[in-house]
Amino acid sequence: MNRKSAGGVAERLALDALDYPIPARANRWDFMLGALTLAALSVLTLTGIVLTQYYNPAPLGAHDSIRYIITQLPFATWLRDIHVWSASAALILVFAHLAAVFWRRGFRSPREVLWWSGVLLLTLLFGLAFTGTVLRADQEAVEAMAHAVAGAQLAGPAGAPFLPGFTPSSPILTRMYGLHVSVLPLALVGILALHLWLIRHLGVSATGEARAAFRTHLRPLGGFALVLVAAVGALSLAWPASLLQPGVEGFEITKPFWPFLWIYATENLFGMAGMLVAPSVLFGFLALVPLTDRADGILARITRIAGIVLFGLMIAAIVYAALAPAQSHLNMPM
Repeated sequence: MNRKSAGGVAERLALDALDYPIPARANRWDFMLGALTLAALSVLTLTGIVLTQYYNPAPLGAHDSIRYIITQLPFATWLRDIHVWSASAALILVFAHLAAVFWRRGFRSPREVLWWSGVLLLTLLFGLAFTGTVLRADQEAVEAMAHAVAGAQLAGPAGAPFLPGFTPSSPILTRMYGLHVSVLPLALVGILALHLWLIRHLGVSATGEARAAFRTHLRPLGGFALVLVAAVGALSLAWPASLLQPGVEGFEITKPFWPFLWIYATENLFGMAGMLVAPSVLFGFLALVPLTDRADGILARITRIAGIVLFGLMIAAIVYAALAPAQSHLNMPM
């Protein structure tokens, strides 16, 4: 394609809009964590679309359909492994992005709503990770579902949609499938659209007077995204996703998917109530950050210290839960 033709294509696709100025400092890798999260989510979406063609959301067919993928469809098996590893990558990247924004106080005016939309995206990613776990219908999935039901009972009326008898005509596993492939992704797209809109019009929280065209940001970002996809693909080949035996209710012998180990640790220490208390503390703190750290002062310093301590405790809880022996929680007092 000659330069004239390329220019015509660029004009018709309005690619010149990518030349708007951004702080030159935003071309550093730590300002690309959010976009890399989007890259991981794109891989999740594409692999998920393929997997839905083979998955059976009926309680009696779910485990067998995944077993069929693993034993009969090598390429689909690899896509399933990529799907699982991409979920881990998305969660790691979004936490790293959140930590970076917190550290540079990118939530201050006028970016409060930008921060809150990011917190909502993190919440939705946890929801997708949980619903994806229970769809396997193996022992870990059955135990995860039992914990969800116990948490729903603790939550009272707010937890009613997550109880098996909420809609007797539809099994709870099928409803989790609906959440995983439609409700949560649609909510994610909506919040993500708001998030990107605010970034475009409020700008990133990079300092410095030097400016660069946004197009220059895309070149290194594309390179990092390719590295991310290659790493996910390699990890999927080296460490395939597990599938345990079909789940048996009433037993608790496994540990949850690693992003939930910090909640598992609080259950070890405080019983079933920890399953609700730990997320409430984390997301409650994240929601309050733009309100408690509005300007330099004692409250801002307290918020900074509290965030560092909370993040450290979360990492420590994940490590502790990963190393500690498996423990039963379902028979603990509510």
